[in-house]
Amino acid sequence: MEAQKMSIHAQRPSLSTLLFIAALTLFSIKTTSAQTPVIITNQSLNIPGVLTVSTWQGNNNNKPYPGYPKMHYAFAGGDEISINFSTVNGKGTQRIIVTEYTSGSIAYSNNSFQTLNDIRIKIPKTGIYQFEFATNHVFDRQCNVILKRIPSDEASTNFNYNVMWKTVNDTVFITTEENVKVNTKYQAVSLQTPVNHYINSTTNLTGKNRVSFPVTLPPNTVEWYYTFAATRNPADVAKTKSNMQLLGDLSRAIDATGTLAFGMNMLSTPPGASYCDVFVIPDGSNTPFLDKLAYTYVIDASRENLMSGVVNIKNCCTSGRYFIGLRNNDMSYGIEVMIEVVAIVRQDTYETRNVKRIASVSQIKVPYLND
Repeated sequence: MEAQKMSIHAQRPSLSTLLFIAALTLFSIKTTSAQTPVIITNQSLNIPGVLTVSTWQGNNNNKPYPGYPKMHYAFAGGDEISINFSTVNGKGTQRIIVTEYTSGSIAYSNNSFQTLNDIRIKIPKTGIYQFEFATNHVFDRQCNVILKRIPSDEASTNFNYNVMWKTVNDTVFITTEENVKVNTKYQAVSLQTPVNHYINSTTNLTGKNRVSFPVTLPPNTVEWYYTFAATRNPADVAKTKSNMQLLGDLSRAIDATGTLAFGMNMLSTPPGASYCDVFVIPDGSNTPFLDKLAYTYVIDASRENLMSGVVNIKNCCTSGRYFIGLRNNDMSYGIEVMIEVVAIVRQDTYETRNVKRIASVSQIKVPYLND
């Protein structure tokens, strides 16, 4: 019985044997945990040379050359990319730039090489990466590239590295210096201070029962007004003229509202005692009007058979020269017609600013992750 116990004790492994087995086990686990590289692509490239690029740019207003070889693949965060590259026709050096597609951040670049042997790039986050190739040689170069994906762990082994494509609008903007309107205000400008015209009766053979005077509208006129009154009594003329306040009324109305949205009730109408006609006449019709021939006038801006009034003209006749024609239809009495004319002028303030404008809109294909 004692001999059997000694035999069993002799079969127990030593401490050094146990340590060796443990080390071997850890090494085995570490070795098997390394992920197998996945070949993403193995393809030949024709990289256009400097001559090809410069010829195209010379024919296209020196635009960026669009024909450099590009590849787009998706990688999971923690992946490694392995790049192998060889130049078939060995002269000249090549260029490569690897960027994260969305942000444009550079993951790797090399501006002068002929071969790349297992260059490793660690991927910080899941996304699409663009590989673009160019050459420093005058002529086109034929090359071969092999890209491999090394997953970070077993769970990401089956990550889909192929990307999907969709069509989107590509909008190009330009920034230009432009004068931008920042403020608009209005000012009342006197075109005719209060003035009186004597007009004979229609039966007076020596006088005229029609008179006119020109009104030249200033630039940026948006509307204009005239106020008038007629009387047979010469004693009323001075008082009526002194009470005409069209310029002041309009200035106060604009200051009070800041706009032109004020009512006619804010403008005072002078008193009148006799009837008269007031016509707004285009430049070419003034002579026929005075000669009592056929003439044209602006109906909406004219008034007939009134003693007094205030007239607003804003839907037409805001530029150029017009005549205001006055007519007395009374067969027995001459009359005095008092009249004042005021224009409302727009004053715009401009500043020079950088303004972003759309230069062009085109459709392009962009990659996206294949979920």
